[in-house]
Amino acid sequence: MKQSVFSICGMCSVRCPIRVEVEDGIVKWIEGNPHDPGMAGRLCAKGSAGLAMVYDYERPQNPLIRKGKRGDGEWEKTSWDEALDYISSKLKAIIDEFGGKAVALSDRGGPFRDIHRSFLRAIGSPNYFNHDCTCARNVQHAAISLFGSGRKTFNYDFKNCKHLVLYGRNVFESLRVKAANAIMGLLDRGGKLTYIDVRASGTAVKSTRFWMVRPGTDYALDLGIIHTVIRDKLYDAEFVNRWVFGFKELEAFVTPYTPEWASKETGIPSEEIVAFAHEVAQDKPAVIFHPGWMLARYRDSFYSSRTSYILNALMGSYEAPGGLFFQKGPGDAGKKGLNALLDTIPKPKDKRVDGCGWKYKHFESGPGLLHLLYPAILSQDPYPVKAYIVFRHDPLLALPDPEAQKKALDKLDLIVAIDSNYSETGWYADVLLPSATYLEKSSVIRTGKGLKPQFDIRRQA
Repeated sequence: MKQSVFSICGMCSVRCPIRVEVEDGIVKWIEGNPHDPGMAGRLCAKGSAGLAMVYDYERPQNPLIRKGKRGDGEWEKTSWDEALDYISSKLKAIIDEFGGKAVALSDRGGPFRDIHRSFLRAIGSPNYFNHDCTCARNVQHAAISLFGSGRKTFNYDFKNCKHLVLYGRNVFESLRVKAANAIMGLLDRGGKLTYIDVRASGTAVKSTRFWMVRPGTDYALDLGIIHTVIRDKLYDAEFVNRWVFGFKELEAFVTPYTPEWASKETGIPSEEIVAFAHEVAQDKPAVIFHPGWMLARYRDSFYSSRTSYILNALMGSYEAPGGLFFQKGPGDAGKKGLNALLDTIPKPKDKRVDGCGWKYKHFESGPGLLHLLYPAILSQDPYPVKAYIVFRHDPLLALPDPEAQKKALDKLDLIVAIDSNYSETGWYADVLLPSATYLEKSSVIRTGKGLKPQFDIRRQA
């Protein structure tokens, strides 16, 4: 029996809508949802490889409990009941002695986290983390510093944009199929794409302007552009006068950062910087300076994202066709949003162990910063952490210095990994629980925000 199951891809954080072809319970084909105009049946190579994840005979099939030293690979297959009893007895002993705050959990992030986040909150722990410490924190904190809300406040109207500026955001070789299709449409309409990177990527090939800057100089380039925009009065004066605070301070700050100064820093000729500023101003407000797809992790990348957001303000691009728009949810359509299990459980009273939100007030407290968990484990300041649950996350692979991480992890009484493959962190755990893949499970309904609010659901295929 053949059937089509419409669902949501789970191979990366984009979560494209998909159509899954199933015959007698076996997945035969995956493609982008043909009913979604942004997908038109297309899917990236990673999404198409979802079959390989499901039918990989080497994926974890049974709960495993470690028998030898951590990392030695000595495991014993066990039943789910035995594995869960082992975990719960360890957790109970830890919570009885140190409280629920002694348990930390990290995950991949995304929209389907309500159950395990609720579990963590229910035992009284504030110590939820996700992979965002190696992904979006610079852009997130840059947005909060300017708007009081995070990067997901805004999305991008590529369909009506006249000039798109990307900093290392290699859209044509990455995974956002809808965005790539929309940007190809932008170019087909005669729109402009300025691409800034340290290498000539596939996106550079298709751009109308490519600047190969010196590594780590995006911020310097932005300062030179802002200097020119203000000096030559190229900004949207009506928008700035109505909505921008601190314009005079910005003008004073960028005074020494001339195009000539930026040229020496970046390697881009000063006359090109000036010409670009005048060109992009002609297309305002249908202009997008993309704040970066998380950028490289150098010290001033926070300021690079921040100045990109500032340039959007100078262009008057916010809530303008072809610019950045506030993402709309159910409330914007006069409707009540979805209930969340997490919201029914009181927030823990203890402070986060990583210091985010209280010791480091400039860091958002939501998912915290996982790399700050390790020194807290070692110092036991402000309190001991004794258990770590890792759900579809691999910090030993994703964060630097795995040997230093292991020294901290060895201070824990319990490490539980839940994953659909053998990760580096899972290999170092005390218990490994096999997780179903996204094709093998349904998830709760989620809210999708955008130009129009929507609800999405992942269905088991």
